[in-house]
Amino acid sequence: MTHPALIERITRSLAYMLRHQPEEFDLEVDEYGFADLEEVVHALNERLGEPVEEEDVREAVTSGDRQRYEIANDRIRALYGHSIDVQPGEPSKPPAELYVGVSRDDAERARRYGLRAGRRRFLHLALTPEDALESGRRTARDYVVIKVHALDAWEDGINFYDRTSLFLSDPIPTDFLEVGEVHTDGYGEEHRGGGHGDERRGRHEGGRSHDRPPARSSGHSSSRSGHSARQEPFRGHPARAADSSVRLRARSARTCRSRSARVRARRRRAAHA
Repeated sequence: MTHPALIERITRSLAYMLRHQPEEFDLEVDEYGFADLEEVVHALNERLGEPVEEEDVREAVTSGDRQRYEIANDRIRALYGHSIDVQPGEPSKPPAELYVGVSRDDAERARRYGLRAGRRRFLHLALTPEDALESGRRTARDYVVIKVHALDAWEDGINFYDRTSLFLSDPIPTDFLEVGEVHTDGYGEEHRGGGHGDERRGRHEGGRSHDRPPARSSGHSSSRSGHSARQEPFRGHPARAADSSVRLRARSARTCRSRSARVRARRRRAAHA
């Protein structure tokens, strides 16, 4: 039996590998998100730095409170949560109602514009209000559960995809949404210091998983309030600053001389050709 700590490390790594960055581990996923199980086991060994067997991965896939991964014909995929482009397969008829927990700000946006998936490929909708409540608590201090009249939306041409523990869906217009009351007992990112709501992060899902797409550096820093941080003035010793400036100019001059020498060499070779 695999140790629970190792199962936790495996499932977290699978989320990153199969949902967000397979190319980082030289994994080839097909259009439905399946990767070769043997290659995934090899990648897990390298990532975790400890022995991982195929049996450990199979046990990790079947553990937990909900099914997040699927193994079929020695291939493995994440069932939902993708930020990479995957095909969802054939649409499935949903139950009459589905649910999603979102921040209060995102609930207001949904009331005006409908539900959208954000950075993830699809909306993630819970099967029960209880799952949506828990997802909302994880999202923000002030959150709302939205009821989706899924069967009506399905009959109007909106696609849904059964993932056993939840449903994926395309964007849903306001006509099929019933926005609930605001709850204030959340402990999500907004409560911890200023995260935005579910839609902006692409986390409309029932029973949020513990992974997220890796953050992309924007190339400049920002303050906690979201405004661009001003560049701090140089506070070091003036002589050191001057010395750094001299070294920078010298390096630039060497680069220019080297580039000029390469150009002259190409011209000589062309003349003798």
